[in-house]
Amino acid sequence: MPVRLIVALAMAAAAFWATPAQAASCPPPPNVTGQTYEQAYETLHDHFGYGVVTVPDPVPPGTSFVSSAETVSCIEFKISGVRLYLEGQVPDLTGMTLTAATAEAEKAGFGVTTRQPEATGEWKVAQQTPAPGGRLAYGQAVSLLLDGSTEVPYLIGRTVEEARQMAADQGLTLRGAEDARDDQIVEDQNPPGGGELTIGDAIDVVLSEVSPVSPSVSPPVSPPVSPPASPDDSPSPSPPESPRSEESPEASPEAVPTVALSGEETGSDFGVPPGPAVVVVAAALLGLAGWKARGGWRATDRDRDRRREVRLVSRADPSPNVRIHESRDSRPAVRLHVVPDPGRQEIREGLS
Repeated sequence: MPVRLIVALAMAAAAFWATPAQAASCPPPPNVTGQTYEQAYETLHDHFGYGVVTVPDPVPPGTSFVSSAETVSCIEFKISGVRLYLEGQVPDLTGMTLTAATAEAEKAGFGVTTRQPEATGEWKVAQQTPAPGGRLAYGQAVSLLLDGSTEVPYLIGRTVEEARQMAADQGLTLRGAEDARDDQIVEDQNPPGGGELTIGDAIDVVLSEVSPVSPSVSPPVSPPVSPPASPDDSPSPSPPESPRSEESPEASPEAVPTVALSGEETGSDFGVPPGPAVVVVAAALLGLAGWKARGGWRATDRDRDRRREVRLVSRADPSPNVRIHESRDSRPAVRLHVVPDPGRQEIREGLS
């Protein structure tokens, strides 16, 4: 009885220790740490036939790297499944607002954390850990150092509407313009432009009491209109009409004004009374018209307009044209050959 009991206890102990020993003896997976997920999957699944699971699952978009791997299961000391822990590259968040940096980090599979609880969404990222391009396990947070300072814009001379927009672009507000009209002008501000404030702070402004008035445009000044002359005033003489060619200056006495005007009134700088001047001009015009009627300068050069003609006059030449030919035989001979001559011609030029 005791012997059987001892044998049973020994068999139970052997069975108890057999299972942990088998599990502990599962070999580790091939080393794929540092490889991209695509490279590790090709090695484990396509080459060895192992099943592959990932943390996180599914795999985030973009390039993922294997931070560590472990055996999930094995059968008779042969690996059947491997678990891969993945990490990714941290995006560059510097210069972004806290709101934009949070959205960008979550898109890459990370969270964000900051030690500045007073920060608002408009604060900007001044520094990050890990640095841009570093690796971090998916699901972990990127530590951010924020900067809430912003430059104060120059608002003096701006309308309230423009000042509000410029302040909002820097993450600031206006204090003292809550009930102001949009067209009022900022006359003073505190702090002055170019200084620094923390995002979310307000700029104190002093506004004008009246709205700006655009510079008035003077209407065009029309030239003064002289009142009509009364009958007692001396009327301005109308320009004298030129007498006709067939009339003499004495035949049209009404063409000569009877009122003598000075050179200042007539617009003349010579100081000559208009009466004699009109008579002289009329006489000159009449003389010119009569001279042209008689032919003018054309009478002295009438031959200039006549047509010129050229005639050829033939004169016959009575002398014959004698040519002496030598005979071809031994006897000399002289033969006269008379050639008719049309004669010479003379060129005569004349006027038709």
